[in-house]
Amino acid sequence: MKKVTLISPDIIAKKMAGPGIRYFNFAKELSCSLEVTLFVPNKETDIDFSEYDFKVIKGDISELKEACEASDSIVIQGIALRLYPFLKKINKPIAVDIYDPITLENLELRKNMSLRDRIDYHETDLELILEQLAQGDFFICASEKQKDYWMGMLAAVNRVNPATYNEDVNMKKLIGVVPFGLNNEAPIKTKKVLKGVWKNIAEEDKVIIWGGGIWNWFDPLTLIEAMNIIKNTRQDVKLFFMGIGHPTVNIDISTAEQCIELSKKYDLFDKNISFNDWVPYEERQNYLLESDIGISTYFNNLETRFSFRTRILDYLWCNLPMILTRGDFMAEMAERENIGLCHDEKNAEELAEVILKLLEDKDLYNKCRENIEKLKEEYKWKNAVEDLRNFCKAPYISQDKQLKVNFNYKESLSKKLKYYYVRAKNKIKRIIKKLIKR
Repeated sequence: MKKVTLISPDIIAKKMAGPGIRYFNFAKELSCSLEVTLFVPNKETDIDFSEYDFKVIKGDISELKEACEASDSIVIQGIALRLYPFLKKINKPIAVDIYDPITLENLELRKNMSLRDRIDYHETDLELILEQLAQGDFFICASEKQKDYWMGMLAAVNRVNPATYNEDVNMKKLIGVVPFGLNNEAPIKTKKVLKGVWKNIAEEDKVIIWGGGIWNWFDPLTLIEAMNIIKNTRQDVKLFFMGIGHPTVNIDISTAEQCIELSKKYDLFDKNISFNDWVPYEERQNYLLESDIGISTYFNNLETRFSFRTRILDYLWCNLPMILTRGDFMAEMAERENIGLCHDEKNAEELAEVILKLLEDKDLYNKCRENIEKLKEEYKWKNAVEDLRNFCKAPYISQDKQLKVNFNYKESLSKKLKYYYVRAKNKIKRIIKKLIKR
């Protein structure tokens, strides 16, 4: 049985965000056919791992190094190469998880900084990405749309070359698609949490749920504007935010603060709109199963175009018809598969209209639920990890790395610039000689 070490980029605990959830599920699925070691950066955790068939290393770097040296392959994401530089010296096949195009995400996250600071941060992010693209033997992204983006990046740093093309003309040995997944098991409600329990949410109310946190690249303010419109005709429609901040990272929550201020301005706070701190991972289904619509609103920009909104998978898991902003992969899927409705960015009137339509058109609502049931099988974790599972069961050092093909972009660029400089210099000399002769 092949051995694989998974290096989680975020803590894994009862309260965890997307990256931790992703690697926890990687470990659970891959351990069905592989000998898995999961490294978590937190030395303490409130999760009991004894029921799972994989080994866990809690923050011990020396133990991680030993595990990597003994593994047949390693899976990394984020800043792992910087945190654990020994990975660059271990001659082991490395799968690099690039499901989050961090350079695009940070264009939105840091847009309130000074331009000089943003450029400096961006250059650091880009160097990090380029290092990953040079070190990886296999890459995994979240969707076919993302794959096109990353293929362009890989081509630019010469990872799409005769050697990798010779291995597979479709580049499937270089990059695969591993979306964020949903639980294999059906959700089970363990307790009442919203209707008839949460302040100002009655048993008969219709609940719209915002899964996950309120990050600055989302657009919840337009949603609050829409709720202010809806309250004029429907007082029984309630909006519930599952989380405000981040459970593990000190992240800017200025948008969340603006949401609270705006909901108070419209007299919606703790009446038509409720804000929660953070829902433990193993309890999230209780909130989703008591909701009627899952929602995510954002801006139609470059970050959105190549994003993969992980919260949408929980909506699928709990058969929740959804409302999304047009512009991303998930919105395209929602309209194509008829599992919800979409609206244009920043259009509160249209958003209020589609919310009411989905709540009031029972045939449409039920059809969306039926379609979700048909669609969600392919996104269950057991199926979502297929490309990664295949690599880890038969890992390899990429052929172009074995042949030492040059894909150090800085070195390559330097050589090209020097070449063109010398050519230009010699041409100028020849021209000057001709002019002198005349």
